[in-house]
Amino acid sequence: MDFHGSEMYEITCCRDCHNAIIDLAQIEKACQDLLQEHDFSARQRRHLGGVKAKYHDIFKIAIAGCPNSCSQPQVKDFGLQGQSVPEVGEGCTGCGLCVTVCPDNSIVINEAGPQIDRSLCLNCGQCARSCPTGTIHTRLRGYRVIWGGKLGRRPMLAKDVCLLTDEQGAVSYLQQAIELLLKEGQPGERFGALLERIKQKNDKKISTRV
Repeated sequence: MDFHGSEMYEITCCRDCHNAIIDLAQIEKACQDLLQEHDFSARQRRHLGGVKAKYHDIFKIAIAGCPNSCSQPQVKDFGLQGQSVPEVGEGCTGCGLCVTVCPDNSIVINEAGPQIDRSLCLNCGQCARSCPTGTIHTRLRGYRVIWGGKLGRRPMLAKDVCLLTDEQGAVSYLQQAIELLLKEGQPGERFGALLERIKQKNDKKISTRV
């Protein structure tokens, strides 16, 4: 497949379903604007040194509206996942709806009201949407940023970069990713492989010092 003359990036979004926490169209446009402003496609072609681009040379971005991650950001070079951080207030009637709707079994109700196990909660926002009294409500809304995922013969899952940031922060991380790829990556090297190479290099430096 020849990608000459086409964009050197690919953005995959979830469909805008009822689970979406973020404005998918808005963040997709912000990412696309950033890539165009920084002339990523032309710079990536130059970075390849005139070699015909292959599919794995396309920088893959996935934007997930919620932690269900239907767009599979875990196996993309750069991924964003909608986050809605719940907070517990007063006024609980003990109806139990939050417990029922939580897909991660992270909520229990006791005499003090709902208790959220933060180690299990994935910030999907379903508890806040279902609470009839507003006892559980959204405290913060934004994006989890992950990068370095890929499929292929040596697959790897993307790793956390930032657990929660706003749109400006998300786009800033995308800029960091493409600049790192263009400056430090070898022609044809996937972003995840670059990150692993940098990590191994730094680990070696640390072990040598010790």
